[in-house]
Amino acid sequence: MSTEMNMELREQHMQQFTDPETGQVNPMAEKMYDALCAACCKRPEGISDQDQMLVEDIANLEILKQQLYEDIRVRGVVEDFRNGRQRMKRDNKSVQGVRMLMDQQRKHMAELRLTPNSRKAAQVPIDDGFEDF
Repeated sequence: MSTEMNMELREQHMQQFTDPETGQVNPMAEKMYDALCAACCKRPEGISDQDQMLVEDIANLEILKQQLYEDIRVRGVVEDFRNGRQRMKRDNKSVQGVRMLMDQQRKHMAELRLTPNSRKAAQVPIDDGFEDF
């Protein structure tokens, strides 16, 4: 295990986050990637290449989540639906997609032990004088 991220692997991941039309790296994905890698590096065991690949998955899910949020912003939570002459309203499936992506991100973060629930609190010794008593 290393306490520093693999920069060669980072460059490969940044290419994954690059929009082919604009040639720009998605800033939200890059920010999330760097923040999660930094958090992994601070762990006692450091960060491995496998951890870094999980972080890349989380950042890719963030890109997809942004696209779904944009769809929800444009079409709304409920959308008009036409079936021949019938007009009705139905739920926008992007809402369910966002929930699924968020759950997957949480699972990956729990696997990396970056969620509060997944971290074990270190026992802090308390000197209350009981041993002297």
